[in-house]
Amino acid sequence: MPLAKDYLPGTHHPVSDEAQDVRSAGRSQKTAVWLFIGRRLATTPIVLFGVILLVFLIVDLSPNDPARASLGLFASEEARARFAAENGLDDPVWARFWRFIVNLLHVDLGSSVVRPEPVAQLIGAALPVTLQLMLLATVISVVLSLALGVLAAQTDGRLVDRTIGGLAALFQAAPPFWVGLMFIQLFAVALGVLPSGGYVPIGDGVKYWFSSMIGPATVLALPFTAAMTRIVRASVADELAKDYVRTAKGAGIPWLTILMRNVLRNSLISPITVLGLYIGGLMSGAIVVESVFNLPGMGTLLVSGADQGDLGVVRGVAIVSAFVFVLVNLVVDVLYILLNPRAAEAVAE
Repeated sequence: MPLAKDYLPGTHHPVSDEAQDVRSAGRSQKTAVWLFIGRRLATTPIVLFGVILLVFLIVDLSPNDPARASLGLFASEEARARFAAENGLDDPVWARFWRFIVNLLHVDLGSSVVRPEPVAQLIGAALPVTLQLMLLATVISVVLSLALGVLAAQTDGRLVDRTIGGLAALFQAAPPFWVGLMFIQLFAVALGVLPSGGYVPIGDGVKYWFSSMIGPATVLALPFTAAMTRIVRASVADELAKDYVRTAKGAGIPWLTILMRNVLRNSLISPITVLGLYIGGLMSGAIVVESVFNLPGMGTLLVSGADQGDLGVVRGVAIVSAFVFVLVNLVVDVLYILLNPRAAEAVAE
């Protein structure tokens, strides 16, 4: 047994084997976390390059003719051949891809063959609208799924739980265009409290911007809210069934303290893992929602580019959307590892 003098100030304190093991485990976790983050950062450029190559080949080898899109359906063969020579369309695929990569490094996505603006300028005007829509939809989805998921878990098997589960299944299966049309019919036509479509820049007033965005953001968020509610409900219910919750309740700790400090902290790790995928999926959902509500975002730009045969616009929108998807998932993965360092050790093993 250590003597009393060993615990006096300024004296050496013996370190137990258990304390050394805890410190060693902490250092091992930190090393695993940084190794995981380093691997993700190293593989992200490879993934992005693969996405760029795949998108380029799919768009470039499509049967659409940029010359016809630019000159019209009745352009002569000579005019089309001249257009192809001027724009390098007769070059080999590898030469066109190399030229595209070089231009991309200079943030040059090429020019639209239908509109007078460069593709980068068109995307620069459309991307903020889509990002605002996605951000507002994410906030709505996270807030509603947390509230409904926790409520359903606390009323496990009762009427409230079954009602929330039924509504979640309904909105997860409902087509977004139908939900959007019903939303317009109810809130714009019948009640007249929201506009039926269009976009108001935030610089023209937050109130008007919010009224133009809350409808499409809600419609976009509904299927993801439904899916996230079911995941949060299952995770919270599993956590509520653990022994430490019953012990804490028996010790007289306030229920709100148990829920906020322990249950939610432990149960939200699983929803965070799929949040990145759902946020990426918002970009595909935005294509339909923007078309229904007439928002000048990336979805509307993609649809118009495909209708007009403007391959440069289609390629640019697809690549920028893929960039956003990959970067969002990178951030979510890093956040998940920081919240749950033990997962990094499991991946390393």
